[in-house]
Amino acid sequence: MSYSDLQKALSLAPDCNFYTTAGGKSESDIARSEQMLNIKFSKQCLEFYRKCGYLSFFRNEIFGINPDNLEILAGNSVAFALNDREAYNLPSKWLPIFDFDDGDMAYLDYSSLNNENEPPVISAFFDGEEYVVSEHIAEDLGSFILQLVEEQLSNQP
Repeated sequence: MSYSDLQKALSLAPDCNFYTTAGGKSESDIARSEQMLNIKFSKQCLEFYRKCGYLSFFRNEIFGINPDNLEILAGNSVAFALNDREAYNLPSKWLPIFDFDDGDMAYLDYSSLNNENEPPVISAFFDGEEYVVSEHIAEDLGSFILQLVEEQLSNQP
């Protein structure tokens, strides 16, 4: 659980099949996203948005931010969060970052920061009435991305 996990994950990710990023987001996009979401992004989250903006590799998509396009939810934490807050009462301190394609989503839970002021990654689903937390997945964003990257690299030919 540390910033070094994020750095390691981002350095290994280009070795994954079908690797792509958005190339990083501007400080303006980041600030507007924070304002729209009423969330102050953590150090790791800021680093991820500045360096990648969005990250995808074989069967994995870590959502980015695009405050200019709220029409398309897929891959956009801002659009997804705002939509689900209005439509399903998504907790305001949860930031969607990954879709498991089985009904569960991964969220950064900004209501529960660790000693490094990083939110944990949780998985949850909407049961028709409320969100139900399935599990605590990782201590922070870096640990989560590193898990995905290492799993992908271990399964590549």
